[in-house]
Formats: sequence, structure tokens, C-alpha cells
Amino acid sequence: MFPSEEDALEFLEDYDLDEARVKLLKELGRISEAAMIHAKNGDLFRAAEILITSAHSVDHARPAIEYLLAGLWRGYTIGVLPTSNPIVPKLLRLGDRLDKSAMTEQEVNEVRRFRPFNQRAFYP
Repeated sequence: MFPSEEDALEFLEDYDLDEARVKLLKELGRISEAAMIHAKNGDLFRAAEILITSAHSVDHARPAIEYLLAGLWRGYTIGVLPTSNPIVPKLLRLGDRLDKSAMTEQEVNEVRRFRPFNQRAFYP
């Protein structure tokens, strides 16, 4: 239908067909670009998930960590119970799948600090 992959991607972008664009980018092995689309749309979980589940490259670890931490901070908005945000436990489970050797000690500790706030027993 399209003369090239780039033409197809351009068409999908022009018509805001992000899900189809993500799918094509993943098929083309352009994982970072696919994740970036989700991140730009505010879906940090899916951005991190794409990078972590297709972690064929160490290059994917850094942005995955950044998306994961940004998502956790967003999920722990002041004045809102973290247990009311269903994405937080998903992000924490996703964090368990990360290669800890790709994380700094500060990042490991940061993720660890979020865990107690996600426990239902923590709240009266």
C-alpha cells in the first residue's frame, strides 16, 4: 500500500493513528521510538513496558528506568492515596523485571521507597 516504511509511518502520524504506529515501529525493531509515542501521550507504564519486555539492548534500560520513576512519582500525587491509582502496583511489578545492574543505587533506593506506600496495611 505504501512505497516505503517511512511513508507508512508518516501516514499514521498524520492521521494520529498512534497505536498502529507503535505496532509498526515495534515490528521494525524501533522500540525506543515506539516507547516515546506512549510517553508523549502520558502513558509512562506502556512506554516502560515496551522497553523492558523487549530489552534486547542495554540502551533501552535507561529510558525504561526514567519512565518507570516518572510514572511512580506521578502516581504518588500529594493528597491522593496511592492505592487509589491502579497503575502504581503495575509500575512496581514492572520495576521488579528491570535489570538492577542498569540502575544507580539512588534509583534502586527510590523504587524501594515507593513500595511501603503501596501496601493497603499502611493506611488506616
